[in-house]
Amino acid sequence: MTTARLMDDPKDYVRLGVNPEHIETWEDGRRSTSAKGMWEWWYFDAILDDGTKVVIQFFTKSGAHLYSGKDHPRFTIKVTLPDGTEYMREPKFQVSEASWGERQCDVRYAAHRFSGDLKDYDIHVEPIDGLGADLHLHSLSKPYRPGSAYFEFGSPDRFYTWFCAVPKGEVSGALTIDGKRVEAHGYGYHDHQWGNVNFLKEWNHWVWARQSFDDCSMLVFDMVANEKMGHARFPIVFIQDENGDLIFENTRNVECEVLEDYHDEVSEKDYPKAIHYVFRNDGVTADYTLRMNEIIECNGRNNLPWIKRTVAGLNGLDPAYTRYSATGDLILTTDDDRMERSGNLIYEFMYPGATYKGLM
Repeated sequence: MTTARLMDDPKDYVRLGVNPEHIETWEDGRRSTSAKGMWEWWYFDAILDDGTKVVIQFFTKSGAHLYSGKDHPRFTIKVTLPDGTEYMREPKFQVSEASWGERQCDVRYAAHRFSGDLKDYDIHVEPIDGLGADLHLHSLSKPYRPGSAYFEFGSPDRFYTWFCAVPKGEVSGALTIDGKRVEAHGYGYHDHQWGNVNFLKEWNHWVWARQSFDDCSMLVFDMVANEKMGHARFPIVFIQDENGDLIFENTRNVECEVLEDYHDEVSEKDYPKAIHYVFRNDGVTADYTLRMNEIIECNGRNNLPWIKRTVAGLNGLDPAYTRYSATGDLILTTDDDRMERSGNLIYEFMYPGATYKGLM
């Protein structure tokens, strides 16, 4: 059976030119070409001290031009105020206005940029119709990738990736909202992805949950491939201490139980509402329970614009996506120690497949 796999064999590192022991600055530079089907993005989000949420993402291509064989640079900036008011801009650019560094993250579209060196990043959006950002992200952690960061889909030349450059960082600077400059401080995150497979076709679903505690932080990225790829599962979790040192990691084994679910009318799919994970590795057990409190964002077939719904249907796609506020409870145990932590977080459930049931 054709299947997907995490590329973490010694030969994979050699072929990809990736150091298995150390993450290097160039890994956050441009990794893709403009060939048909290839894509790449650099993602940043932050929750500020006053509750404002910021998401900024730079793309090499727009979804509509994925198979065009040339770059179509664009980015999105979305700012959500504590009262729920949303501001969003999605400018597009000519290739002549764009540049991408290969030795480190250095993405520039006209006067806008996303640049950094795994420790410090500057993310600048020149105000567009009154909305802009001038932010600095200082890492309080260490970069992480599962294996080589590559997931193979059937053959080494078909791949999807995930590279977590800044699991947790301090954010400072300012936003421009309605033309007014507002000082900003909080905590944020940056990851980087690229590939040449359409993730809406190759994945059945994934859970992505990031949570910070006073003395540690954790991230769960639980991904399940589609039926054609044997529903291969990658239950990735890593936990770092306050110095960014890795204290637990898992990429393969998991015990999982959906404690409660619900039916969503927007997507007409069933979703988990509470999930209990048990990860074990090298004598350490991470017991993690994720409970949804509130739906923040929900997208599916019944709220997609007609044209997008039609195009998705013609391509055999039924994508859905939901974002939640939630409570996460962690128990980390070793032979001689037990650590319990609890708190609030935001997590997402990406859902291209028909059902998660029987696959968690």
